Amino acid sequence: MTASNSSQQSVDNDLVDVSEEDKIAAQKYLSENGIRGIEGFLAERLDAWRKCPLSIAITGESGSAKDEGAAKVGVVETTRIILSYSHPSYPNLVFYDLPGVGTLEFKQSTYLSQVNLDRYDFFLIISRTRFTENDLWLASEVKKIGKRFFFIRTNIDQDLYNEKIDHPKTYNETLILNRIRENCLTHIRTVDDTASIFLISGRIHCTSQFDFPNMCAALLRDYPGLKRHAMILAMSTNCKEVITAKVNILRSQAWVAAAVSAAVATPPIPGLSVMFDFSLTVGFVIFYKKQLGLDDESLARIAEIHHIPLYVLKDELQKILPAHFFTAVPEFVVSLVKRQAVGTATEEVLRYVPYVGSAICATVSFTIILSVLTNLLNVMETAALTLIDIVAERSVSDDEDET
Repeated sequence: MTASNSSQQSVDNDLVDVSEEDKIAAQKYLSENGIRGIEGFLAERLDAWRKCPLSIAITGESGSAKDEGAAKVGVVETTRIILSYSHPSYPNLVFYDLPGVGTLEFKQSTYLSQVNLDRYDFFLIISRTRFTENDLWLASEVKKIGKRFFFIRTNIDQDLYNEKIDHPKTYNETLILNRIRENCLTHIRTVDDTASIFLISGRIHCTSQFDFPNMCAALLRDYPGLKRHAMILAMSTNCKEVITAKVNILRSQAWVAAAVSAAVATPPIPGLSVMFDFSLTVGFVIFYKKQLGLDDESLARIAEIHHIPLYVLKDELQKILPAHFFTAVPEFVVSLVKRQAVGTATEEVLRYVPYVGSAICATVSFTIILSVLTNLLNVMETAALTLIDIVAERSVSDDEDET
């Protein structure tokens, strides 16, 4: 279904949900201040996640492979200090590369005071072979302070390659992965009998393989409000689980975006009779594109990493979204607003009165922009998920070529 067809649909109440945090905050503001200034308040709510600090600790036995491109790891332990790396687009999301337990500089007896476990939101404990007593000890200490931890076994692609070379006649990928998983669980469940292990590859083109999608889904669970939003919206669209989580958040905030655009209404642009903040609405669509990996920079990066011609990706995506979605967002937004039916049922819009006020809900612009953003997100989700399928098919093809 194309964006032009989708935009004719009315807003689905089940899809455009309102988060409890936003409900409470908006109702409180209206009761204390009335409608005046609501657009500024709602705009702050949209960006609140960007200011929410999130600290992720990455650690493992001395010498284990960590995030490629982050701290150097070699034969000799090179992480002798705590290194931090801010997310390039969201600086409040910070990754801390902790030294491994068990070196001369970071002995088990002094490790906790040296790294200050309390400052981190959760821990990724990584190993490229097997989890050691030091890894298990660290997990038990993290559990004592009520923080979450995840065991991650890397280099899985290399393990499978070695098995295929050494035992080509008896090679069975499923059996090998199950064996590695059970071996890891035997050790880590001495610390936590509900703990899971995620088998992944550190190679960037393998992010849709093995347990990487399950790991992403696990990382996104059980976080309160803004921290969960910050984590989800800062993640790359490497798997379907992340895309779905992103779209759910963006959908839940569509009413806020529509209210801000309607409240800051400017004179209609040529060809449109609807008054709304045009540049703000264009900005929302551009943000959605970047979040779902459909912007030019993201598509070029995917094409380069997976050795897929860029025109192939765009040709496939243009079966779902029109060409000017990729080349001219302002014109694309104008076309959506022109085609959007004004007849969204009154009862569907009235549900937002307690949160943005009757004056804004009564405007045609609120109704139209809400429908435009919501329906567009539905189509963009389909496009982003299709992109994952294209990459996955290419990865399988590449693996077959290597063998």
